[in-house]
Amino acid sequence: MEAVTKHVFAATQDDDLGFDKGVIINVLDMDQDKNWFKAELNGEQGWVPKTYIEMRPHNWFHGKITRKQSESILMEKNGEGVFLVRDSESDPGEYSLSVKFAGQVQHFKIFRDAERKYFLWNKKFDSINKLIEFHKTNSVSRTQNILLRDAKDSMVATAMYGFAADEEGEVGFSKGDKVIVLDASNKDWWKGSANGQVGLFPASYVSID
Repeated sequence: MEAVTKHVFAATQDDDLGFDKGVIINVLDMDQDKNWFKAELNGEQGWVPKTYIEMRPHNWFHGKITRKQSESILMEKNGEGVFLVRDSESDPGEYSLSVKFAGQVQHFKIFRDAERKYFLWNKKFDSINKLIEFHKTNSVSRTQNILLRDAKDSMVATAMYGFAADEEGEVGFSKGDKVIVLDASNKDWWKGSANGQVGLFPASYVSID
């Protein structure tokens, strides 16, 4: 997933990844440490402080949901090619692409090569974001013409206050972060995506853009 750096970070350890402010980096791992993400910039990999970056919000990233849950979500949406990206159930740390087409949901594994390039078939990309953009005009299938299309029914909100995720299933964020609202059916607690994570958060902490 892509993120934008909010501050300059000077690497102090051999496995740190330094960067300037306003640079786009590719986040590779958000699960090993709650305060540090593994990322890539210009072919170099290392650890970056979570508070120094802001994930680019996308309504298509749903995180740790099951294959069956992804099918339920997509079957409720209108149109061909609506899709989501989720954590792979069979291969932890990797991702799967689920797409609605012809009245059913198809699933595609997102592969990574030794150079950490992402791909479905032959063409490879520096980030999942770039893979998604390419397949909006180029089919994800070799046997059918399936083009990805953004779902338009998700809301984007801005955090008015910081929220610390203390319980399993919650998602934390800082004041000013963008949050994709995935489910607002409960008046007190909404489900959303922030900083590459998906979970519940108090509805009163955000303002719809």
